[in-house]
Amino acid sequence: MKFATLLLFAAAAFAQPPLKVVSTNPAGSPVSIHQAVAGAEKRLDAKIAGVGGKEKVYILGLTRGLYLAGYGAVFTQEIDLIESPHPNPFHQQITPQEAAAVRRRKLENLAVLRKALPDMWTDAAAALAPMPDSEQVVLAVRLLYQPWEDRTGLPSQIVVKGSRKANPATLQIEEQ
Repeated sequence: MKFATLLLFAAAAFAQPPLKVVSTNPAGSPVSIHQAVAGAEKRLDAKIAGVGGKEKVYILGLTRGLYLAGYGAVFTQEIDLIESPHPNPFHQQITPQEAAAVRRRKLENLAVLRKALPDMWTDAAAALAPMPDSEQVVLAVRLLYQPWEDRTGLPSQIVVKGSRKANPATLQIEEQ
């Protein structure tokens, strides 16, 4: 009996209250921060799907977002700037001409991605109404490359961040 009581008190001590709801949707029902993050993920998925020049970027997975209380929301996306060819049994090596063409096409889409990222960040920040204005919204886009590619001048990831109410012109954009 003492063990059961101790277990009950331990469970109560480690229980966490739910996040405070501070916003409502147009229908008037409350929206939690987790629902807002899920909505922002869907909006970012739709936005990234439209990025690209003659050919769209190749999406390798859905957007993943998480909320860190006291810091803000972090979203990650993983893409290939184009659908890169892969060696296979019927095409075992990528020729230097093919590699050069892939690089040129990736550079074209990289320029389009760079222009689209501030708008994508703004869209995500707008979806996060339950989050305090002073907290950060971070969008990190990771770029995939094949081992045979010349990556000179191509970033591995691009990170866009700012406080939720930041002016898009003042966003921090870092290429790594």
